[in-house]
Amino acid sequence: MFELIAILLLLLVCGINIGYALGISALLYVLLSSDMSVLTVAQRLTVGADNLIMVALPFFLLAGELMNASGITQRLIRFALAIIGRVRGGLSFVVVITNMIMAAVSGAAVASGAAIGSVMIPSMKKEGYSEGFAGAVNAVAATIGPVIPPSIGFIIYASVSNSSIGKLFIAGTVPGLILGALVLLFCWIISVRRKYPGGEPRSVVEISLSLKEAVWALAMPVIIIGGILSGIVTATEAGVIAVVYGIFVGVFIYRTLSVRSILDCCIMTVKQSARIMIIIAGASVFGWIISRQVDPLILVSFFTGITTSPTGFIFLITAVILLLGTVMEGGSIMVILTPLLLPILESFGIDLIYFGVIFQLAIMVGLLTPPVGILLFVISGASGVSVKKILKDLPAFYLVLILVLVATILVPDLSLWLGSVGNIS
Repeated sequence: MFELIAILLLLLVCGINIGYALGISALLYVLLSSDMSVLTVAQRLTVGADNLIMVALPFFLLAGELMNASGITQRLIRFALAIIGRVRGGLSFVVVITNMIMAAVSGAAVASGAAIGSVMIPSMKKEGYSEGFAGAVNAVAATIGPVIPPSIGFIIYASVSNSSIGKLFIAGTVPGLILGALVLLFCWIISVRRKYPGGEPRSVVEISLSLKEAVWALAMPVIIIGGILSGIVTATEAGVIAVVYGIFVGVFIYRTLSVRSILDCCIMTVKQSARIMIIIAGASVFGWIISRQVDPLILVSFFTGITTSPTGFIFLITAVILLLGTVMEGGSIMVILTPLLLPILESFGIDLIYFGVIFQLAIMVGLLTPPVGILLFVISGASGVSVKKILKDLPAFYLVLILVLVATILVPDLSLWLGSVGNIS
């Protein structure tokens, strides 16, 4: 097993993409250090990618692409600007609110960060906000997306753990809203201390006009979440509805989508889906080899020897996830770790839905943690603000993420209560 990990680290140091590095390291390990057939690698790659649950993935990615291409993002920003009024630090509020609304459509942090950051960071700099703060707010606001339903991370976790996507989606709602509220609070505190400007006052007419333009966009999250919570549709069906709705609004209501732009969205979705699926397939064979080398009973005995408390175990494994998040992509961590953790979670009696939300929150910290910290580089690339400046203003927001993570661990009902009142499959 140590040879397998060493090969992976060497490939990553050489700059090879994480998905390919996982697959190649597994293949080399099979060839050089095991008696398994090479065909096993091909079979496990196929098994890792061949999961019915993953059908939902491209639909939500496409819904997000259609949202950006049809101009929904700009309409949401205008609406958020209108309702913020003269609140100090108003533009940072707009960033957070817009990200939360977009989160309820695509659930992809990178897409939200790039789309909103490229528009809002220049505006914030122009109004007198520091570059670092503008970049940090956009980065942390983008992490809300994969927690609020629908979430690409939850789809990946469900595919590995055989959990309900619908229940995971709904379980992330309350922690996601709390995260958004705390980010808003910290934005206001920092803005008051630094004397950042407030928003421009808006007339009732202007607010009404912005609401009229944004109402179609605001209805999309209601349809998705309401459909899943009521049990009328499954998560995958909700993704299909989101795509159809996005095309309808873009073509017939906003009249901004053409056949060519829809085709471009489809091409981009195929590329994004393929990138994710390559990582999942590579991580699947990598994790399968590790699970063969490590006896689950030994792992159970090891962790129960450290702590007999389910909460203590969750804190312990969360620390491991946070550490891995500094050097690995979140989807890979989920696919590799989840099969190893399932027997341990069962021995402690830990609910898989509850743990899935904790897992996703911990991975969100990794999106903002160097040296990998992919959101840092996405925001930097979209805005021209250096990663160094963004990191300088991130500590307060790291605290927000950790507070929500700890609260979710200590209070299981934060993630489980809403699902208990709905009819979710």
